[in-house]
Formats: sequence, structure tokens, C-alpha cells
Amino acid sequence: MEDVVPGAQAANLPAASASSRAFLIERGDWISRATWAVLFAIPTAVMITAAMLTPNPVGHGTHTQLGLPPCGFLVFTGYPCPGCGLTTAFAFMIRLQVLGAWTANPFGIALFLATAGFIPFAAVGFVRGWSVVAALDRVHAEKIAIVLAALSVITWVTRCAMQAA
Repeated sequence: MEDVVPGAQAANLPAASASSRAFLIERGDWISRATWAVLFAIPTAVMITAAMLTPNPVGHGTHTQLGLPPCGFLVFTGYPCPGCGLTTAFAFMIRLQVLGAWTANPFGIALFLATAGFIPFAAVGFVRGWSVVAALDRVHAEKIAIVLAALSVITWVTRCAMQAA
């Protein structure tokens, strides 16, 4: 029996050796390519925007340079929302100022790295014509999303507890 990646025959993928099978991903259609283009463009736009902003030394409020209002949650409660400081953290991280990013929002570092790492992944997905669902499944994107969500909650609760103390 020939070694074939599941879905490979339908996707016109060649049979592969055991060592190279881990890198084969089903091919997608034109909708997959369009989706990859969007999945490349959005994080790229985020990075370009972060590079254009001057990080606020206070640790939050950098987003107001985009014409956005101050955080309503922070204004109303006096406590930061889970996203407070993320724009500032990205503006620091794009400049490789990790300490500034950590001060703004420690979760911003993890989110920045995930965002930056997704850009080449999306580019390769587009060029190779991978199925978006198959590629995200292959890298266990759902687990990455769960870890990022947990880090966001942990960071937010810790920041609020430290401010309350």
C-alpha cells in the first residue's frame, strides 16, 4: 500500500516518505488563497500601524493616536480592561523594547509574537495554496488560541489585583 497523506489524492499531493509527510498539507481552492491573503494583510497592517505609533510612556493610551477615544472601561472603573496597553505593547515590541512592552501589558508580548509569526505562515500558505482549515489544524491553532486567551485573562486579573492592592 502506498503512503498517502489523508486527502492527498483528492488534493493532488504526491505520495510521500514518512519523514516528509509531516510537512504536507492539503491544497485548497481559490477561496483558501483569498483567505490566506486576508490573513496575511491584517497582521501586516497591525505591524505597520504599530511601527507608525509612538508608544505612550504611561503604558496605555497609544491607541488615541489613531483617533480612538480613551478606554471607556478604564475611565469608568479605574481598572484597565484586558486590552489596555496592547497597542502600546505592540508599539514597543516593534522597536524591540521588551521592557516597555512588559510594563504596558505583558500579554502584549505573547500576542505580538503570535501576530508576527503568523505573517510568514500566511504567506507560505498563500504561495503553496494550502487549505486554511487543514493548515491551521496541522499547527493546532485552537490550542494556541486557548493559551493566548488564558494568558490574557491571567494577565488582566493579575494587573487588576496588583492595582487593587
